[in-house]
Amino acid sequence: MRVAFRTEGNHRQGMGDLMGSIALADECAKGADEILFLISGGEEAIAAITERGYSYCAVATFEAEQPILRAFRPDVILVNKLKSDPAYLQALKHLAGLVVTIDDDGDGARHADLRVNVLYPVPGAVTDPRYIALRSEFQEVHQREKTIARDVRELFITQGGSDTYGFTPVILRSLERMGIRPRCTVVLGPAFQHERELAQVLKESTLDLTVVRNTRNMAGLIGAADVAVTAGGLTMFELLCAGVPSLVVCAERFEIETARRLEEAGAAVNLGFGGDLEEERLAKAVDALAGDAPRRAQLSRRGKDLVDGQGCTRIMELIREHAAKHGVYPL
Repeated sequence: MRVAFRTEGNHRQGMGDLMGSIALADECAKGADEILFLISGGEEAIAAITERGYSYCAVATFEAEQPILRAFRPDVILVNKLKSDPAYLQALKHLAGLVVTIDDDGDGARHADLRVNVLYPVPGAVTDPRYIALRSEFQEVHQREKTIARDVRELFITQGGSDTYGFTPVILRSLERMGIRPRCTVVLGPAFQHERELAQVLKESTLDLTVVRNTRNMAGLIGAADVAVTAGGLTMFELLCAGVPSLVVCAERFEIETARRLEEAGAAVNLGFGGDLEEERLAKAVDALAGDAPRRAQLSRRGKDLVDGQGCTRIMELIREHAAKHGVYPL
């Protein structure tokens, strides 16, 4: 099967769409599918794609995309980005047998043959957390028993691949108010750009901090954490999969609803949008969770119940079933 991915990854909109697409491409590769990425450009996106050995074309307009897609002759076009234009999705349907959207909550996605919206649920889409697209290493982390220690010694902190609004320095200033003093691992993604603000906070900090940039061992770092402070995107689901009790500081307002749903499911603590967060509230929330081992154990179990790391396999099974049903590609 020939699969074309149309996605993006950069500082402005984050890296989750791109990383989810790469995880799905890895699943496609298991079946010897031909894979092509179409992106607008950007060194972060190009580096992530080429590191995994996939081909890509950087295109700025749909006019530039069309001849590339016609030459590639995709069986499936998988669009993983927000709010696609309706005319764009309709045009894609003339270039492939099947058009699939991932976490597209815009009007254009209604023209897709299949919609998967775990991060941003909409009516008519697949929204079950078991369909979140995580890299295969999280299947291994999920299979390990998560030990909930009496004391929180390892705190994992991230705002995803870009931290568009620069919440990481704000979070670190807030954590100075914690009563506990764990080792703090701060993970910065490849599109992080708030170096000046971070440098000032690190200079003044009394915390035991380790800053990790653009790690290739995300699963290992997450697996070692006792508690996490995370954004509300893809990393939040990686933490659920690993059974790490997590407090969610949403990096975008559109993440709030998903964080709220997970809190209602008993799998996370939702602290709302980072731009509205009072510094004292975060520190108190971390202390409260650190002092409540039974609640941490409950969050851990519920997270692992909801997310098992097999989402890419499930999504590709759905795609192959739809492709066979539409006569695009045999099972």
